[in-house]
Formats: sequence, structure tokens, C-alpha cells
Amino acid sequence: MEQSAQETRDKILTAAISLMKVKGYKGMTTRAIAQAAGVNESTIFRHFVNKQGILDALVDRYSYVPGIHQVFDSLTGELQSDLIRVAEAYQEFMKHNGEMVLIGLRETGQFPELDEKTAAIPIQLKKLLVDYLTRMHEKGVIRRTDFEASAMTFIWMNLGYFISASLYGQKITIVKVEDFLQYGVRTFAQGLSEEP
Repeated sequence: MEQSAQETRDKILTAAISLMKVKGYKGMTTRAIAQAAGVNESTIFRHFVNKQGILDALVDRYSYVPGIHQVFDSLTGELQSDLIRVAEAYQEFMKHNGEMVLIGLRETGQFPELDEKTAAIPIQLKKLLVDYLTRMHEKGVIRRTDFEASAMTFIWMNLGYFISASLYGQKITIVKVEDFLQYGVRTFAQGLSEEP
């Protein structure tokens, strides 16, 4: 049975992620990717042109910008539950795309074009959060504060949880993601609230 072009692409991308985890971007070769994917090297060139094309496809594949827009479109205006919903979506994305996220962090500074593409994701999330917090302030739900700093604190809190859990498991904390979402996000929301 012949594989579809999409199945072949997926095999190549999966092999590339596995190799990048071990060898980094510079250390992996198209020959090694082809061998790990069980395809000819020419198949890689046909689908992606070169190694940079594979990297671009991985970044595009793991972008969550469309999904995060849907989350923000569904928010209700209830600060705590909205922020929990955003954090749940963030953690869910990280759970499914953690390998690529960690590779992106590992390769930071090595490739300006990769940095630009991977930075676009948190930049978009920051913009959506700043807009949301501004609306919540206009409705009198939260006090006036530096909304960009607040948005970045929220992102860093979520990224920190992901990195801690991914790299160290339960060595640092046994707090489960559900508890982090309930207590961490609730504490964050209470810090923004207009009411004391």
C-alpha cells in the first residue's frame, strides 16, 4: 500500500523532531532524517527543498495562533474562569507540542528566522491577553495596571510550569496541572481584581 504525500511529510517531520532533540538543528542531516523516516533523501528535497524547509514546516505545524484565537473568541467576561480557560488551552498546546517547544528553546539565538517564527506565537498570545485585560478594566472588573507586564507574567507563569514539569517531572513539585490551573491562575486573577 502506497503512502499518501501527507503521511510521508508527517514521517519526515516526526523523524526530524526526534533527531533535533538529540543532535540539535545543526547536528542533524537530511540523510539522517531520511534514514529515520524510512524514505530516500530525494523525498525530503521533493517535500521540503532543504533542512530549513523542514524547520519552517515544523514551526508552522506547531503554531497555535488559530486555536488561541478561538479560545479568546469564546471567553465570557468572567475573569477567573476566562484565565483558567486560556491557561488550559496553553497547557494543552504545550502537552501536545512540548518536544518542538523545548527544541525551539534549545535553538534560541542560533537561527534568527527560527527565533522570529517561534516568537510570533507568544507575541500573539501577549497581544490577545493585553486586549482582554484592557476590556476587563474598561468594564470595571480589574484595576488599572501595566497590562503588558500582567500578560507577560501570565505567560511566564504558564511557561514556567510547563518547563518545570517537562524537564524535571516531580523533582521540583508534585503540583498537578489541574491544581496549578485552579490555584495559580486564581491567585493571578485575584491580584488583578478591582475588589480587595
